[in-house]
Amino acid sequence: MDYNAADLTSVLRTLSALSNQQQPQPPPHPHPPTQSHRIPPNENEEDDVYEPSESLPQLPAAPPPQPPNPAPTQTQPRPQPGPTPHAKPAEDTSTITAWPAALRYVMRTVAQSEEIQRRIRYLIQRQHDHEKQWWQGREALLRKQQARAGKKKELDAVLRSVGAPVDDSTQVSTAEEDRAELTNYDAKVYKASRQMSEAMVAELRALRIPFFSIRNRFVSESSTIPPVSDPGPQQTISRDALSGFQRRMLELLQDLCRE
Repeated sequence: MDYNAADLTSVLRTLSALSNQQQPQPPPHPHPPTQSHRIPPNENEEDDVYEPSESLPQLPAAPPPQPPNPAPTQTQPRPQPGPTPHAKPAEDTSTITAWPAALRYVMRTVAQSEEIQRRIRYLIQRQHDHEKQWWQGREALLRKQQARAGKKKELDAVLRSVGAPVDDSTQVSTAEEDRAELTNYDAKVYKASRQMSEAMVAELRALRIPFFSIRNRFVSESSTIPPVSDPGPQQTISRDALSGFQRRMLELLQDLCRE
């Protein structure tokens, strides 16, 4: 084949173009390392331990992963507190008209409550203190009356001993006057005792003690209604029967609350 410079030039141009397409592009020239990061050359480079060069081109840092958007939370309704359980209603002592029901109530409540017993002890002690004071006052009045009569006799005897006249018609106080004075004192004591009794009944009613907290519609003024052992809740009792139950209840309370 005859040499043809034009053909050769065309072939070389084609090979050069193919060679450029097959060979990878050389990496860009790295920036020279700074003085603080430059490693001094070793005399024997074959013994160097490979270390990644800091002058290699830095790949762009991947963006930090974004946290997934939290799913919209639905506000949970706050649980509503349930209804407070109602305490068992206390027994209505205002309808008790029989002793067995009253006794059951007192043993379940008064016998188990130190606070109620303390208040009842105070009421009973206050009543006893007033009764003792009234009795002592009556005895003192009697001694005073006797002393007045005795002093009159002593004075008359002294006057007679010296020959002085004695007026026997003059009396310090007559027996009727002494009785009137004593009756007046007893009336005052009775009035005070009634006031104390009413105050005590009010205290026992506030404590819901049977027969003291009874409603008036369950009490009959007639005394012909015989008390029964265990009447119904609408059974009425007489005023006399109620007074007897109250005295009996006071005796029971004194026994229960005795220290």
